[in-house]
Amino acid sequence: MKKINRNLSAAMAGLLIIAFCIIPANIAFAEDAASGSAPLTLEDFCRRVLAYYPKLKEQGVTVELAIARKLQAQAGFWPKLQGLADASYSDDPVYVFGTLLRQRAFTQDDFDLNRLNNPNARANFDVGLHGEIPLFDAFQTISKVREAKHMVESAKHGEKFTRMEALLVASDAYLNTVVVEKVLKKVAETCKNSETDIKQAKELKDKGVVLGADFYAAKVIFGSLRNINNNLTAQKKSMHALLNILMGEDPLKPVQVADVLQEGNGASVDLKKWLSQAYTLRPDLLSIEEAIQAQEAHVSGERASAWPIISAFGDLRENTEDFRTGGGSFAVGLKGSVDIFEPGYSSRVKMAEKSLQKLKYQKNIAADSITKDVTSEYARLESLKANIPLLRDMADDSDQAVDLVLPLYREGRKSIADLLDMRQGNIRTYQAYYAALVSSKNSSVRLLFLSGQLDESQAIGMIAAGK
Repeated sequence: MKKINRNLSAAMAGLLIIAFCIIPANIAFAEDAASGSAPLTLEDFCRRVLAYYPKLKEQGVTVELAIARKLQAQAGFWPKLQGLADASYSDDPVYVFGTLLRQRAFTQDDFDLNRLNNPNARANFDVGLHGEIPLFDAFQTISKVREAKHMVESAKHGEKFTRMEALLVASDAYLNTVVVEKVLKKVAETCKNSETDIKQAKELKDKGVVLGADFYAAKVIFGSLRNINNNLTAQKKSMHALLNILMGEDPLKPVQVADVLQEGNGASVDLKKWLSQAYTLRPDLLSIEEAIQAQEAHVSGERASAWPIISAFGDLRENTEDFRTGGGSFAVGLKGSVDIFEPGYSSRVKMAEKSLQKLKYQKNIAADSITKDVTSEYARLESLKANIPLLRDMADDSDQAVDLVLPLYREGRKSIADLLDMRQGNIRTYQAYYAALVSSKNSSVRLLFLSGQLDESQAIGMIAAGK
């Protein structure tokens, strides 16, 4: 599971780096065009991500490959039919004698000793069919079919897990874009109001009404606010590019997201149930279980390979010298083979058994990782749920504080630095509140992912319900 977490984090980090590198300064043109378009809903975004996600397509090919291998294994039950042909020309006495017999061209004169010892060269064209059907192949075909069947199921579980991964990445990117835009909107409004107050304070400073120390302290705070605004603007551009990349679109294509950050109280599910669902539904765990059953079939096949192999065969042959005359023949029978001494048998069996043992250890490791990740995420979600109401109250109190300080500043009872400091605190409070809100939604979606329940309806429903 650590590997999964690292892969997801690395994938998101890589996409963000690409987004930062490929977005030019003139992206403002794309933003202007986006302002008049309909917002991209979370449902539509998830659908388009799933339609494009390259890793999901790759996994789909893996499933098709596993199905093809299953069909290939099943072909071992069917008879084989071969067409045969050869042409030869020789004066070898034995060859000529046999050829005359096969061509039904032997005459009394051919018994002449001189002709037997010194025959004329003769041509022979041999065409025919050879069929063979296995009667007992030491359970090799049955073992291969069982192994292939389980590998098909394993690949399907892998595809489902990749689909869940795509939804997790999509919801995380969409929610982070929403929160960046919400915070940026508030910061931009604060900067606009503060810029007006700074200009007024400068006029008052020049008249000697406002202390220079207060004015310059306020400018420092205002610079910090503008810095936050610039960083968020750049982050918004990169997040829009990231959304387009996940959909397989032009990174510069205009994007407008819908606000889905609604606070709510979802139904609480206890940790024991989350863990039970994870052990039962996790596709990656189910994939390993199918791989274990496939390997068990492989071990059985390797052990049984020491048994004899028996098959039935039939031949139809036609021998001719000129394609006008000739003789036909047939042959049917049984043939079998058994390895009396095969040095590699014990090594093959041991390798198969050790591979099975390794898969079982991998299953135990995966189960332990699931327990750890679900427990950790559950604790994180519970902490966020407890903190969100507190942060919301802090944000409301911060709004009240700004509203109360503003008239005091205009009455001269508070400095311009006090006002901007209060606004900066207001921004930080809202950043913390929105971050907790989006983290709770991401955590809820991640719990669905970790428990193997994540799909489009679950992800969208969990976010829309404010759980």
